[in-house]
Amino acid sequence: MIRKWFLFSALIFIAGCDREMNPDQLNLSILSDIKGFDPIQSVDVRTGTTITLVYDNLVQFGDSTEILPGIAGSWEISSDGLTYTFEIHQGFKFHDGVRVSAGDVVYSLNRLKDSPNSWLFSRIREISAPEGENGYVVQITLKEPFSPFLQFLAMPAMSILNSDLVESGDIDLFTTPAGSGPWILKEWVRDGHMLFNANREYFYGSPKIEKVKIRVISEEMTQSAEFEAGNLDIIGIPLAEFEVWINNPKWEGLIFAQNELSIYYIGLNCSRSPFDDVLVRQAMNYAVDREKILKYVLSNRGTLAHGTIPHGLPCYDPYRKAYPFNPQKAKELLSKAGYPHGFSMELWQSHASELAQVMEAFQAYWKAVGIDVKIVKNDWNIFKTAVREGKPDAYYLDWYADYPDGENFLFPLFHSSESMTKRNRYSNPEVDRLIESIQTMPDSEERIDLIKSVDQTIYEEAPWVFLWHSVSHTVVQPWIEGYSPKLMFNAQKYLELKKLAQGVQSVRGRTGSVRGRTQ
Repeated sequence: MIRKWFLFSALIFIAGCDREMNPDQLNLSILSDIKGFDPIQSVDVRTGTTITLVYDNLVQFGDSTEILPGIAGSWEISSDGLTYTFEIHQGFKFHDGVRVSAGDVVYSLNRLKDSPNSWLFSRIREISAPEGENGYVVQITLKEPFSPFLQFLAMPAMSILNSDLVESGDIDLFTTPAGSGPWILKEWVRDGHMLFNANREYFYGSPKIEKVKIRVISEEMTQSAEFEAGNLDIIGIPLAEFEVWINNPKWEGLIFAQNELSIYYIGLNCSRSPFDDVLVRQAMNYAVDREKILKYVLSNRGTLAHGTIPHGLPCYDPYRKAYPFNPQKAKELLSKAGYPHGFSMELWQSHASELAQVMEAFQAYWKAVGIDVKIVKNDWNIFKTAVREGKPDAYYLDWYADYPDGENFLFPLFHSSESMTKRNRYSNPEVDRLIESIQTMPDSEERIDLIKSVDQTIYEEAPWVFLWHSVSHTVVQPWIEGYSPKLMFNAQKYLELKKLAQGVQSVRGRTGSVRGRTQ
């Protein structure tokens, strides 16, 4: 009742405000403001998404995992996999009309060395301009072959800046971008909104709409109310309201589903008893009815995980089966491991988690097979530090891909030399060796098969309780044309999107209640 009254009150308030009905302006929202317009400071999705609007990269992501030309029109990779040579489009221009040159690329990428994103530079030995800084050829030499390197180059932190403009000191990169992207910043009111004008000289063609306005709206329910009032054109559907939106015929055909490159899991501390026993870890997987949790608690906003690799990647194995719900099997494994009466443990989560019901469901399922679970909630910083130091028996976390390659779900999470692995203390020398091979192998069926094989080994050794891969849902107004979801968050530039004049309520494409790429 409280929620309904809040939403009703919000709608009354919003109805009294001026609607954002300008057919030449796309209206979007974010929950909190960005960290500024310096690409190397881009460490969160909101900032990265905005950086994409005003900057370009040597290469860029397409709708899925494909790599497309960006500032570079073509490239070659040496036979040893160490040297990448890029030919820059000679007509590519920054917002001030200056042509993008090799010197701008060398300058921009070298800035990564001492930045929060320095890990992106760690594989680079040298960046050079063989034809001079005013030329259009860039050469990047790696320390050792690394198959996903092109994907690194498409990430927001590797955006290309106008080096002369930045070096002159005439602008502050925090407040003013120095890019070549399809949108030009007109106004930024901190914690208020950002307004962008279309770049009519954009190399890949001018956007089909005049302006983009991104408002900071800190409450998801307020975003929903603003959308229903017509003041926003596109929003992500909040989990708490998903059933309301998906069952409302008003939005039939206007909701897009997108499999995300993510994995949700319960990490198990493999360095201590009883979690150093694979039988115990497998038992914990069998003991839980994840399908029921996904259906009734999470409204089916995900797909069951049967490994670490999610939908959308070529190395995803659609034939492998998830651990079934089999409490009898779980009891048998626990007894075989020497725990016929179970044991006690702690399950940690951060206060920021919205999944209290999920954690309580796990607690009940494990209790049924003799495992007594105490749920421990902490502030995110305390939680993160404790996990890194190996304090929890088990913990709830998720992982979202930095780049769309199966290697990103293996090396950071399961290679014993990687700091991230210290979360669960999993170690397997053969897995380490195979992951290292995956990193250096060129794209091929052999590499895909090897990723699947390593993922299978990890799944069988169960350092995690494998949960689900998330599916996001976006709803658009009926007057929006040309919208499609992207697999990578920084692939959306809104180049093809149109907004029909107010009053023209298109019903195109209403063939089902949900559209988009789901599997």
